[in-house]
Amino acid sequence: MTNREAVSRLLSTLRVKKDSRIPPRYILRILRSINTMLISQKLLERTIQNDYNLYSSVECFELERIRNVDCSIASFKRCNILMKSKKKLPKLIYSRLGSSIKSVTSIDDGIGFTLVDEAQYRRNKNRKYADESEVYVFQDEKGYVYIPDKEILALNLEFITLETDMLEELSCETKKQCLNAWDSEFIVPDKLVEAVFKEATQMVAGVYAAVIEDSNPNGIDKQPTQ
Repeated sequence: MTNREAVSRLLSTLRVKKDSRIPPRYILRILRSINTMLISQKLLERTIQNDYNLYSSVECFELERIRNVDCSIASFKRCNILMKSKKKLPKLIYSRLGSSIKSVTSIDDGIGFTLVDEAQYRRNKNRKYADESEVYVFQDEKGYVYIPDKEILALNLEFITLETDMLEELSCETKKQCLNAWDSEFIVPDKLVEAVFKEATQMVAGVYAAVIEDSNPNGIDKQPTQ
């Protein structure tokens, strides 16, 4: 299902008055908001981790070496080598367990990486017998990815995002092309489809009550046939 099809599906459930128009971007924003909330809940419950259709992948996500003194992350200022992604990741879905990044690997899949937050990185580096071969990956609040202590120029990643229209431009192997956000995939778990559209329909109808056609304008309930 594309973003265009998702919006069309919701609109088809509403009786919109003639000459009235609900902005499609508003509908998509509501669908994504509710979808994000429900996915986040299910991630916390650990009930959709194995739903592989949810995950998007980016191959050859490039990084470049930066000066550690230019980094705003205190724990990385003493690193001899510090790599930062050239581009930001799209907006990811989070739960109290962290971000929805499922895996980070080298472009030949030969190296596995450990995704950490800043506190975990400090603890791991301060361990008496720290594993010097371990490669840490950190994502900041803006969506940039960092690798401290190792010179890694590109990564493969898997994660959950609803901004699927941004994926193609993230890979170093992608040729520039005109992308249509409306034809990008609308990511939603099969088990949540009905709940997402039900809640979104109720929210849109509540906000746009004035332009939703009354299916019973006289306020008289139809009587059951005898």
